[in-house]
Amino acid sequence: MCWPCMPRLKVMSEQDLDRLYTKLKEVAGSEAYDVSHAARTIAVFRAAIEYGVSSMGFPLSTYLMSKLLTVTLGIMAGDESATYEDILDDFEEENQFRH
Repeated sequence: MCWPCMPRLKVMSEQDLDRLYTKLKEVAGSEAYDVSHAARTIAVFRAAIEYGVSSMGFPLSTYLMSKLLTVTLGIMAGDESATYEDILDDFEEENQFRH
């Protein structure tokens, strides 16, 4: 799978992920495309779901989406303990069980 804005690295560092996130935000926020903001959001969300399902599987992808939704709702409600900082802790490879 080739993503035009993804650095061509076999293993990505946190800085690489930050650059990818920044590039995705730039592309999604660009006015150069004649599509609605909802369509841009759907495109980024769809790509994330497709990649997540193909790399992590459907159950883990939906679990991650649930965690993201829960944290986002907490942030919107003003919960100061709600943060994205440790959201990936459950998904680190060393914490995964082999089936």
